[in-house]
Amino acid sequence: MTYCRRRAVPWTYRGRPGSMIALLADNRMAAHLHIAEGYVARCYCIKPAEFYLSTRGRAHVAEARHLIMYLAHVEIGMSHADIASRYHRDRSTVAYACRMVEDRRDDPGFDVMVSEIECLISLRGTQGFLIPFGDLL
Repeated sequence: MTYCRRRAVPWTYRGRPGSMIALLADNRMAAHLHIAEGYVARCYCIKPAEFYLSTRGRAHVAEARHLIMYLAHVEIGMSHADIASRYHRDRSTVAYACRMVEDRRDDPGFDVMVSEIECLISLRGTQGFLIPFGDLL
């Protein structure tokens, strides 16, 4: 059992002060991004695995990928470089995707869809979530 517990925490987080809190914050961010991918995939009627294809894919798949990149940057707070490495793209592609989604938000129907997804995945109300755990570690 000890072996399993040691292997559960990646090597980079072991033994550093406050490292468990950083691990929990990273896991929370990844969980919110995974949820966002599910909502966007559902809106566009695609499989979440299609976000990670090496090719551009069909037009609606590329639009969905643009939206998830935008949400990862705006709502979750990831940098363009982190988003680019997650989806195997260049950071300039992520910046382009964010601009395209911002331009499309002038359309009321699209804006309502994006706003609803933003409300569902928002991290704004949970910033103090990890504070009690800091006292325990």
